[in-house]
Amino acid sequence: MQLKDNGNLTGEKTDGEEISAGITEAEKTETPQTEESAEVNTQASETQTSDTENADTQTSEEDAFKDFGSATVEPPKKKKYGWIGTVLLLVAIGLGIWAMFGITHEVADAETTPIWTLVRQSSWVFALICLAVLLGILAFDWLKYSVIMKATTGKFSPRTSLKVQLLGKFYDNVTPFAVGGQPMQIYYLHKKGYSGGVSSAVVLIKYFCNMTCMCLVSLLLMACNTRVLGAIETDWVRVLIHVAAWVGLAVNMFLPLMVLFFVIFPKFAHKLASFVIGAGAKLKIVKDKEKTMAKALKTVNDFRAAFKIMAKKPAEFVALILFCLIEECLRFALPFFVMKMFNGLGSEAGFSTMITVMALNVFVTQSVCIIPTPGNSGAIESIGTIAFTAVITNLGVLGWSVLVWRFFVFYIYIIIGIGITVFEFIRKLVRGKRQKSQTSAGE
Repeated sequence: MQLKDNGNLTGEKTDGEEISAGITEAEKTETPQTEESAEVNTQASETQTSDTENADTQTSEEDAFKDFGSATVEPPKKKKYGWIGTVLLLVAIGLGIWAMFGITHEVADAETTPIWTLVRQSSWVFALICLAVLLGILAFDWLKYSVIMKATTGKFSPRTSLKVQLLGKFYDNVTPFAVGGQPMQIYYLHKKGYSGGVSSAVVLIKYFCNMTCMCLVSLLLMACNTRVLGAIETDWVRVLIHVAAWVGLAVNMFLPLMVLFFVIFPKFAHKLASFVIGAGAKLKIVKDKEKTMAKALKTVNDFRAAFKIMAKKPAEFVALILFCLIEECLRFALPFFVMKMFNGLGSEAGFSTMITVMALNVFVTQSVCIIPTPGNSGAIESIGTIAFTAVITNLGVLGWSVLVWRFFVFYIYIIIGIGITVFEFIRKLVRGKRQKSQTSAGE
C-alpha cells in the first residue's frame, strides 16, 4: 500500500490509475523490450549503482574527516623555562656517553679500543651496509608519510612528507616521553595549507600503524627469545631488564588494544571506560570525571575516524603496514651491523646472531620506554651496554658500538633538526630583506 498524490490510503485504484495501468499494459504488449534495450537498461542501472557507491564512499571519507573537524590547530606554546629542557637533554646525553664506556670497563673489565685502532680494524663492507640500513630506515619512515598523504589528500607530496618526518623525529627526541613531535607535525601541515582534519589524520594514522607494528614485532621477538638475556652474569640486572621490558611492552600496547576494543565492542568498551574512570574519580586519582571521559572518547573517536579513512584505501593501507614492519625490523637489526662493522661479533656470526641482537635491542628499548628523559637518553645507553655483553665477543668495541648505534637512531635526528631550524631562520631573514627591498623599490 502506497501513499498517492491524491491522498488515497485505501490501496484501491482510482479510475485514473486504472486507465494509466491499462495504457502501460498496452504499451508493454505493443512494444516488447528488445535484447538491445534490455542491455542498455542494465548498463544504465550498473552505472547508476556505481555512481551511488562512489558517492557513498566519498561521503564516508568526508564524514571521517568531519570527525577531525573540531580539532583546532594552534602553534606550540613557548615555555618560560624552556632552556631547562635543553640543559637536561645535554646532561642526559652526557650521562649516556659516559655510560657506554664506563660500564664497559666496570662490568666487562675491558679497556676500550683506541679510536685509531678501531678505524683500522673496521670492516668497510659492513660500514657500507650500516649506511644502507640507516638510509633504509629513513626512506621507509618517509614512505609512511608519503603513503598516508596520498591516501588522505589524493596527492603524492614527497617534500612535505620528508619535512613532516624529520620535524617529528626531532621534537620527539628532545621532549620527554616523545610528546613534542605530533603537535609540531600537525601545526606544520596546517601552515602548509592543509585543514585541521587532514593534518590530524595524517599524524594519527602514522602513529597508530607504527605503534601497532612496533608492538607486534617486539612481541614476536621477545616471545621467541625469552632466554636471550641469560648470558648476562648479574642476576638482578637480568631480571630487572626482563620484567621492565614486558611492562614497557604492555604500556605501549595499551592504546592500540584500547582503540581496537572500542571499534569491535563500542558499547561494552564505553561502559568499561566509564566504570574505570568513575572508580578513579572515587579514589581521587581522576580529578574531573567528565573531562577525562570526554578526552578519552575523543582520542578513540579520532583513531576510529582514521580507520575509516584507511579502510577506503586498501592498497595504501597494505603498503603502510609493510613499510612500518620493514622499518621496525631494520631499526632493531641495526646494532648487529654496527658490531659487525667493528668486528665485535666474530666472522661466524650470521642470521641467528642477528635475531639475537634484534631481541636484545627490543628488550632494551621496551625496558626504558617509561624513562622520562628525551629519547630515553642515559637509561637506554646504560641498559644497552649491559645487554649487548650477552652477545658481543670483542668487549673493547662495545662502547663504540653503542655510541654509533645511538647516533644513527637518536643523535642524527637532533643534528638534522637543528640544521633545518637554522636553515629556516636564515631563509626567513633573507625573504624579509628581499620583501623590504622590493617595497622600497616600489615606493
